[in-house]
Amino acid sequence: MEIEEYIKDAFEDSMQNYTQTEDYKNAQCEINEMILSFRVFLSSKQQFRFNEIIDAITVADGKLAAEAYLHGIVEGIALREKVNPIS
Repeated sequence: MEIEEYIKDAFEDSMQNYTQTEDYKNAQCEINEMILSFRVFLSSKQQFRFNEIIDAITVADGKLAAEAYLHGIVEGIALREKVNPIS
């Protein structure tokens, strides 16, 4: 496994302190409530399509977050080496 894969695998563990906060949980509940209240007005076919859209957004956002995490670590290491070069 490459270093990039290890870093991306660490994402969920690293973010667990944030995702377990009441603020995060409350925000997720609010989003879920908005989705559910919107879905009520859709036909079955529209609900299915809406679910596909929401899933696609979730996957895209997850990929972006994982890439941002990876880049943050890599750039943090590079910055540390600039600030504290090893002699």
